[in-house]
Amino acid sequence: MVRGDRGTYKIHLLSANTLMEPDDAHLCIVPAPARGERYLPFEDDRLSLILSKAFLPAADADITDESILTRFGRGA
Repeated sequence: MVRGDRGTYKIHLLSANTLMEPDDAHLCIVPAPARGERYLPFEDDRLSLILSKAFLPAADADITDESILTRFGRGA
């Protein structure tokens, strides 16, 4: 479970799929190519993927990009 200001999200630990509560709508989060800004030093690629997917919804109040807000289903 990841709680943001706009909602609560569930990340499945095997598939890394992200679902939004309350209706379990799928939230498509595609990792951006690494730019060297944030590197997660884990050997386990799955853990790295899950943690990287948790950062975006956890900081959902800071998102201002319309295209991303639309993915959340809560466009401004």
